[in-house]
Amino acid sequence: MLEKDATKINIHVIGVGGCGGNAIGYMSSASAHSTIRFSSINTDISALNQCQNLSHKKSQEHSTKHEVVLIGEHTTKGFGAGANPEVAKHAAEHSIELLKALIADDTLIIVIAGLGGGTGSGATSVLLDLASEMGIDALCFVTLPFKSEGDKRKEIAYYALEDIKRKANATLVLSNDALITALDATVGIISAFRHCDTQMQRIVESIITMLTSTGYINVDINDFSHILSLEGDTALGVGVAHSDETLCDALTHALKNPLVQTNHIKGTQGVIVQLSCQQEPSLAMYESMLAELQTLIDSSRALIISGVTISEELPHFAEVLVIATGIPPDAQSEPTSDKIVEMKRPRLSQPYNGKSEYLDTPTFVRLKGKG
Repeated sequence: MLEKDATKINIHVIGVGGCGGNAIGYMSSASAHSTIRFSSINTDISALNQCQNLSHKKSQEHSTKHEVVLIGEHTTKGFGAGANPEVAKHAAEHSIELLKALIADDTLIIVIAGLGGGTGSGATSVLLDLASEMGIDALCFVTLPFKSEGDKRKEIAYYALEDIKRKANATLVLSNDALITALDATVGIISAFRHCDTQMQRIVESIITMLTSTGYINVDINDFSHILSLEGDTALGVGVAHSDETLCDALTHALKNPLVQTNHIKGTQGVIVQLSCQQEPSLAMYESMLAELQTLIDSSRALIISGVTISEELPHFAEVLVIATGIPPDAQSEPTSDKIVEMKRPRLSQPYNGKSEYLDTPTFVRLKGKG
């Protein structure tokens, strides 16, 4: 599998706060992409040391670098935000030049944060403001607290979520309560959180592979930016196929992750479906998968962008990544305020000329001769 020029697309995965830092520690140790940057931002120096140690212990066979950034050193003294988002916000604002330098060369940042506490809830929006000002696309993964943690943490989480969803291109919401119904009741708490980290890591890895690898049919950064710009709800997921005949099952499985609150794509305005295979898939099964996608969308006006990459190192026959945006709120079974959020304007790495002919031309034709 060939890689595109890494100098053209700089992807940076950033954890904000304790939850985000722990996820980044796990992801950086498990990542197969040595060119991707991983960073953790926190007001708590001991938490940064912990997540970096986790990364170092597990990444001896990987060359992936995990940076840690302490914000608000002169305001919190490295002792954390005390579960106060305003303290974390001020800490981030006091470290604004540090954050600017951190993301200065990025094309896309993927931000991971736990909401309901201090740093994740308060500092994430400052980072997103910077990304917007600097023309950097931002995709967010956020987790909501357990219901048993009380109304105060829930109030903090939803206030932060509303702020984040206005500023990010797209936000994927994972609910801690969903862990209880998705997993066996006897599973250990650390194992449960690791399961959540694994789900995020699979999606992030698939996005990175899609954007940095040269496939037979490519999905480029402009395709990705355009899909993220569509207003409405968002659904993301990865499904596994163990044979050519199960590609359709992998597609539907990608949209049935119990940890993700939005798992329907009826009426979506745009969708990316990226197929990564160990070997060449059959045309018949590929067409069947796209036909199944059309059935799930139930709309003839959706923009469908597909990609195919051969990755011989995959542990199974194929993976199917689905990113659907612009899903009408009335197509969901629950209130959208508890789900994924509105999309913002596209911030393309290259100017989009505003002509529909650009999107009417298949990606593999537009990219012919590139990479």
